[in-house]
Amino acid sequence: MLQKINTLFWGILIGIVIPVVFYLIFVLPKMQHFTFIGKYYGSMILKFLPVFLSRCIFPNALIFFLLLWRDLTEAAKGVLYSSAVMTALLLIISFVL
Repeated sequence: MLQKINTLFWGILIGIVIPVVFYLIFVLPKMQHFTFIGKYYGSMILKFLPVFLSRCIFPNALIFFLLLWRDLTEAAKGVLYSSAVMTALLLIISFVL
């Protein structure tokens, strides 16, 4: 059954969806306590984006090694590519802002 997700597409999808789920579970509920930030959230998202991207790289690394351990190399490549894109975005945002 796991061989069905052993494609580059599924790896990229997993590498993008899992960090978003982690954000929704761990970060977003904590932000609800800061109601004064609500109206400034749109402008502050650029300040929080590097932090968010840097915290997304660790779960992707964990998923990458778990996929390699299960011999799902194509899906692991997809997770690696999505992590590389997130890292490149992090570097670009860090240098621009």
